[in-house]
Amino acid sequence: MKEVVLTMKEAQKYKVIKRVAEGRSSRARACITLKLSDRQVRRLLDRYSRLGKSAFRHGNAGKTPANKISTETKNRIVRLYTTTYEDFNIKHFHEYLISREGIQISESSVRRILRARHCLSPKAHRATKRAVRKELKKKETQAKPLSKRELQTLQIVEPVDPIKAHPSRARKKNLGELIQMDASQEYWLGQSVPKITLHIAVDDATSAVVGAWFEDQETLQGYFQVFAQILKQYGAPYEILTDRRTVFNSNKKAGVPGLENPLTTFGYACQTLGTQLSVTSIPQAKGRIERMIETFQSRLHSELKLAGIKSREEANQFLETYLPHFNEQFALPSEGIMSVYDAQLSDAEIERTLIIPRERTISKGHTLQLDTITYQTYRNDELVCLPPKTKVLAIQTYAGKLYATDKADDVFELRQLRHHETHSPAFEAIIETPARKTKKKPSVPAITHPWRLMNYRDFLVSTGMNVYEANHVVYQTS
Repeated sequence: MKEVVLTMKEAQKYKVIKRVAEGRSSRARACITLKLSDRQVRRLLDRYSRLGKSAFRHGNAGKTPANKISTETKNRIVRLYTTTYEDFNIKHFHEYLISREGIQISESSVRRILRARHCLSPKAHRATKRAVRKELKKKETQAKPLSKRELQTLQIVEPVDPIKAHPSRARKKNLGELIQMDASQEYWLGQSVPKITLHIAVDDATSAVVGAWFEDQETLQGYFQVFAQILKQYGAPYEILTDRRTVFNSNKKAGVPGLENPLTTFGYACQTLGTQLSVTSIPQAKGRIERMIETFQSRLHSELKLAGIKSREEANQFLETYLPHFNEQFALPSEGIMSVYDAQLSDAEIERTLIIPRERTISKGHTLQLDTITYQTYRNDELVCLPPKTKVLAIQTYAGKLYATDKADDVFELRQLRHHETHSPAFEAIIETPARKTKKKPSVPAITHPWRLMNYRDFLVSTGMNVYEANHVVYQTS
């Protein structure tokens, strides 16, 4: 007969009911001991009389749970996380398991499976790293060989510095009240592609990403692209908070000789729109954008890799569809929040606002130079020759068009002066192609040709003429 194994709680219940059945204890005492009603105790006595000790064993004991995750599924999850979805954080990985791989599983189960195989998330907490390091070190002392993945994890897990405290700041109340801007230069497209820079802007009230753009470096053009997205989709914000880069903050102060306006080009555009521009050198003062960049480094890098994007142009196109989905998932709801954005701007208004002005002087050739390229001034498609040494303001618009204006506020279009004319009429007349000549047969000189006189003499000698006569004939022929 198979032995019946009970848990501690089941064994206690068995002993109490057995004592009642043998008459060594009362049913009322059993109710108090087991904290059950008299009806339940009578049911247990009835089951004990029919089944004996096995009546107290749970019906599911020894059976495989219906919701147990199979070993094949666990192995597949680990394999996907270490190959296709490498560098994904676990929450991001769990989303793709459900939407793309069709594996219906809870996030806590995914964490438990990966934790058991020592697969760490890039966003793992310090306590988790310390625990994994302790487990792997203990396994080494037990003379158990570590797998290749465990050895790699052991190299990653290192002692970390204690957490530094930074007090939080309350969010702004209204949409557009504060926009935080920053940029991040990373290997966004993988180690095989040079680093590029992501320019990004976040609304402080809802943490919604209101603009993002990739450039090779952190440049004014990149921030102009982000600012143009904000102006076109939302309008001009009340305030923009950035770091102290020279794009936003001039190193020169007001009152410096030779400098009438200490504003940068970006600051001038903000002043034109009535937007305040604030700068700070403390990263924690703009923690919203710093945390958002950290999220993008964790998620966007993996999304670009999964989509097979290898160029900056493709990455910017990908952002157009990615940002709405990202905001829908992570931004706070904006319903019921008042917006303090100004009216949205048209493309023409944005082009006139986001400009790069530079002072230039007209040369003796009635031209000016921008970035080593020579330009001439035109008005209504007619060349205008401004006097030499005239001070003009060369303006490059957001769309890349070039204009110039003088003190009289006359506006001229700038056109590049070429090194050579596009064509020279005097030397480019159409020349008819001559007809193809037929190939001539090679001409063979006559036997009496001066070049063949010696052969002619030998010929005469072969006919029976003596040498003197043959030389005489050859001499007369030449």
